[in-house]
Amino acid sequence: MQLEELVERYQTAMNTVYRSVNNILKEKVHSDITTDQFSILQYIHNHEQCTSTDIAQAFGVGKSAVTALINRLFDKGLIERKRDQKDRRNVYLNVNKKGIDLVKYTERALYSDIGLYLEHFDKHEIQSFIESLEKLANLMSN
Repeated sequence: MQLEELVERYQTAMNTVYRSVNNILKEKVHSDITTDQFSILQYIHNHEQCTSTDIAQAFGVGKSAVTALINRLFDKGLIERKRDQKDRRNVYLNVNKKGIDLVKYTERALYSDIGLYLEHFDKHEIQSFIESLEKLANLMSN
């Protein structure tokens, strides 16, 4: 198999999974939050006191794209912004109660729905897939 074909198959599969997760979010969880917004919200929840720069680096996107997503999450009342008292240029992001509730509810719903698909694989296949994907992620992040 040619490299181009492998890359195309990878991209097609990842795009299909991404769209499917987005559809699960829209149809079954919360019609007003996108996969990107949820990913950012979940990241903030898991990394207290993070900044938009931290998020941009973690997701490999520009700070302006992150700022737009953060503004949407803030406008939806899911996160709080706190300025550093020592250096007012630094703005720390935290998930508030409404955001925490949404993260927990969404994770349960996503895990349940995605679990239905994973039932079609044995534990070895799932473990092997995740390890391979993590290996690729590690190689690509260096």
